[in-house]
Amino acid sequence: MPTPEEALNELLEMSASVRQAVLVRGEKEVLATTFAVKGSEEAMVRTAREMLSAARSESKKMGRTALSQLFVEVSSGCVFVVTGEKDTWLVATTGADPTVGLVLYDMSTALKTAIEGEAEGEYSK
Repeated sequence: MPTPEEALNELLEMSASVRQAVLVRGEKEVLATTFAVKGSEEAMVRTAREMLSAARSESKKMGRTALSQLFVEVSSGCVFVVTGEKDTWLVATTGADPTVGLVLYDMSTALKTAIEGEAEGEYSK
């Protein structure tokens, strides 16, 4: 199984739309990032966590099941968040007009791959 870094690199290879991605556990534990400079992902993680929290709150108010995906589109691009097991989640940004379903599928695959690698003990954080 790939490490978290390898899972994110595979995501970038699979999904030409994805520009940056960060794999997070809990509130802010960064497991892997595509950002070259350490700490550059902090603003993206903070903003995605706030969006995810607000979306989860609204989902509960509407009586919906647990939120597993979030997609936000602005004029310059999109932000995607996919949640997984063990309070792990993946946030990614794209340019404008990505193929939404494909990006979400690729992100889900990358997140699952990273979580499975951890479960098999191939890396530790």
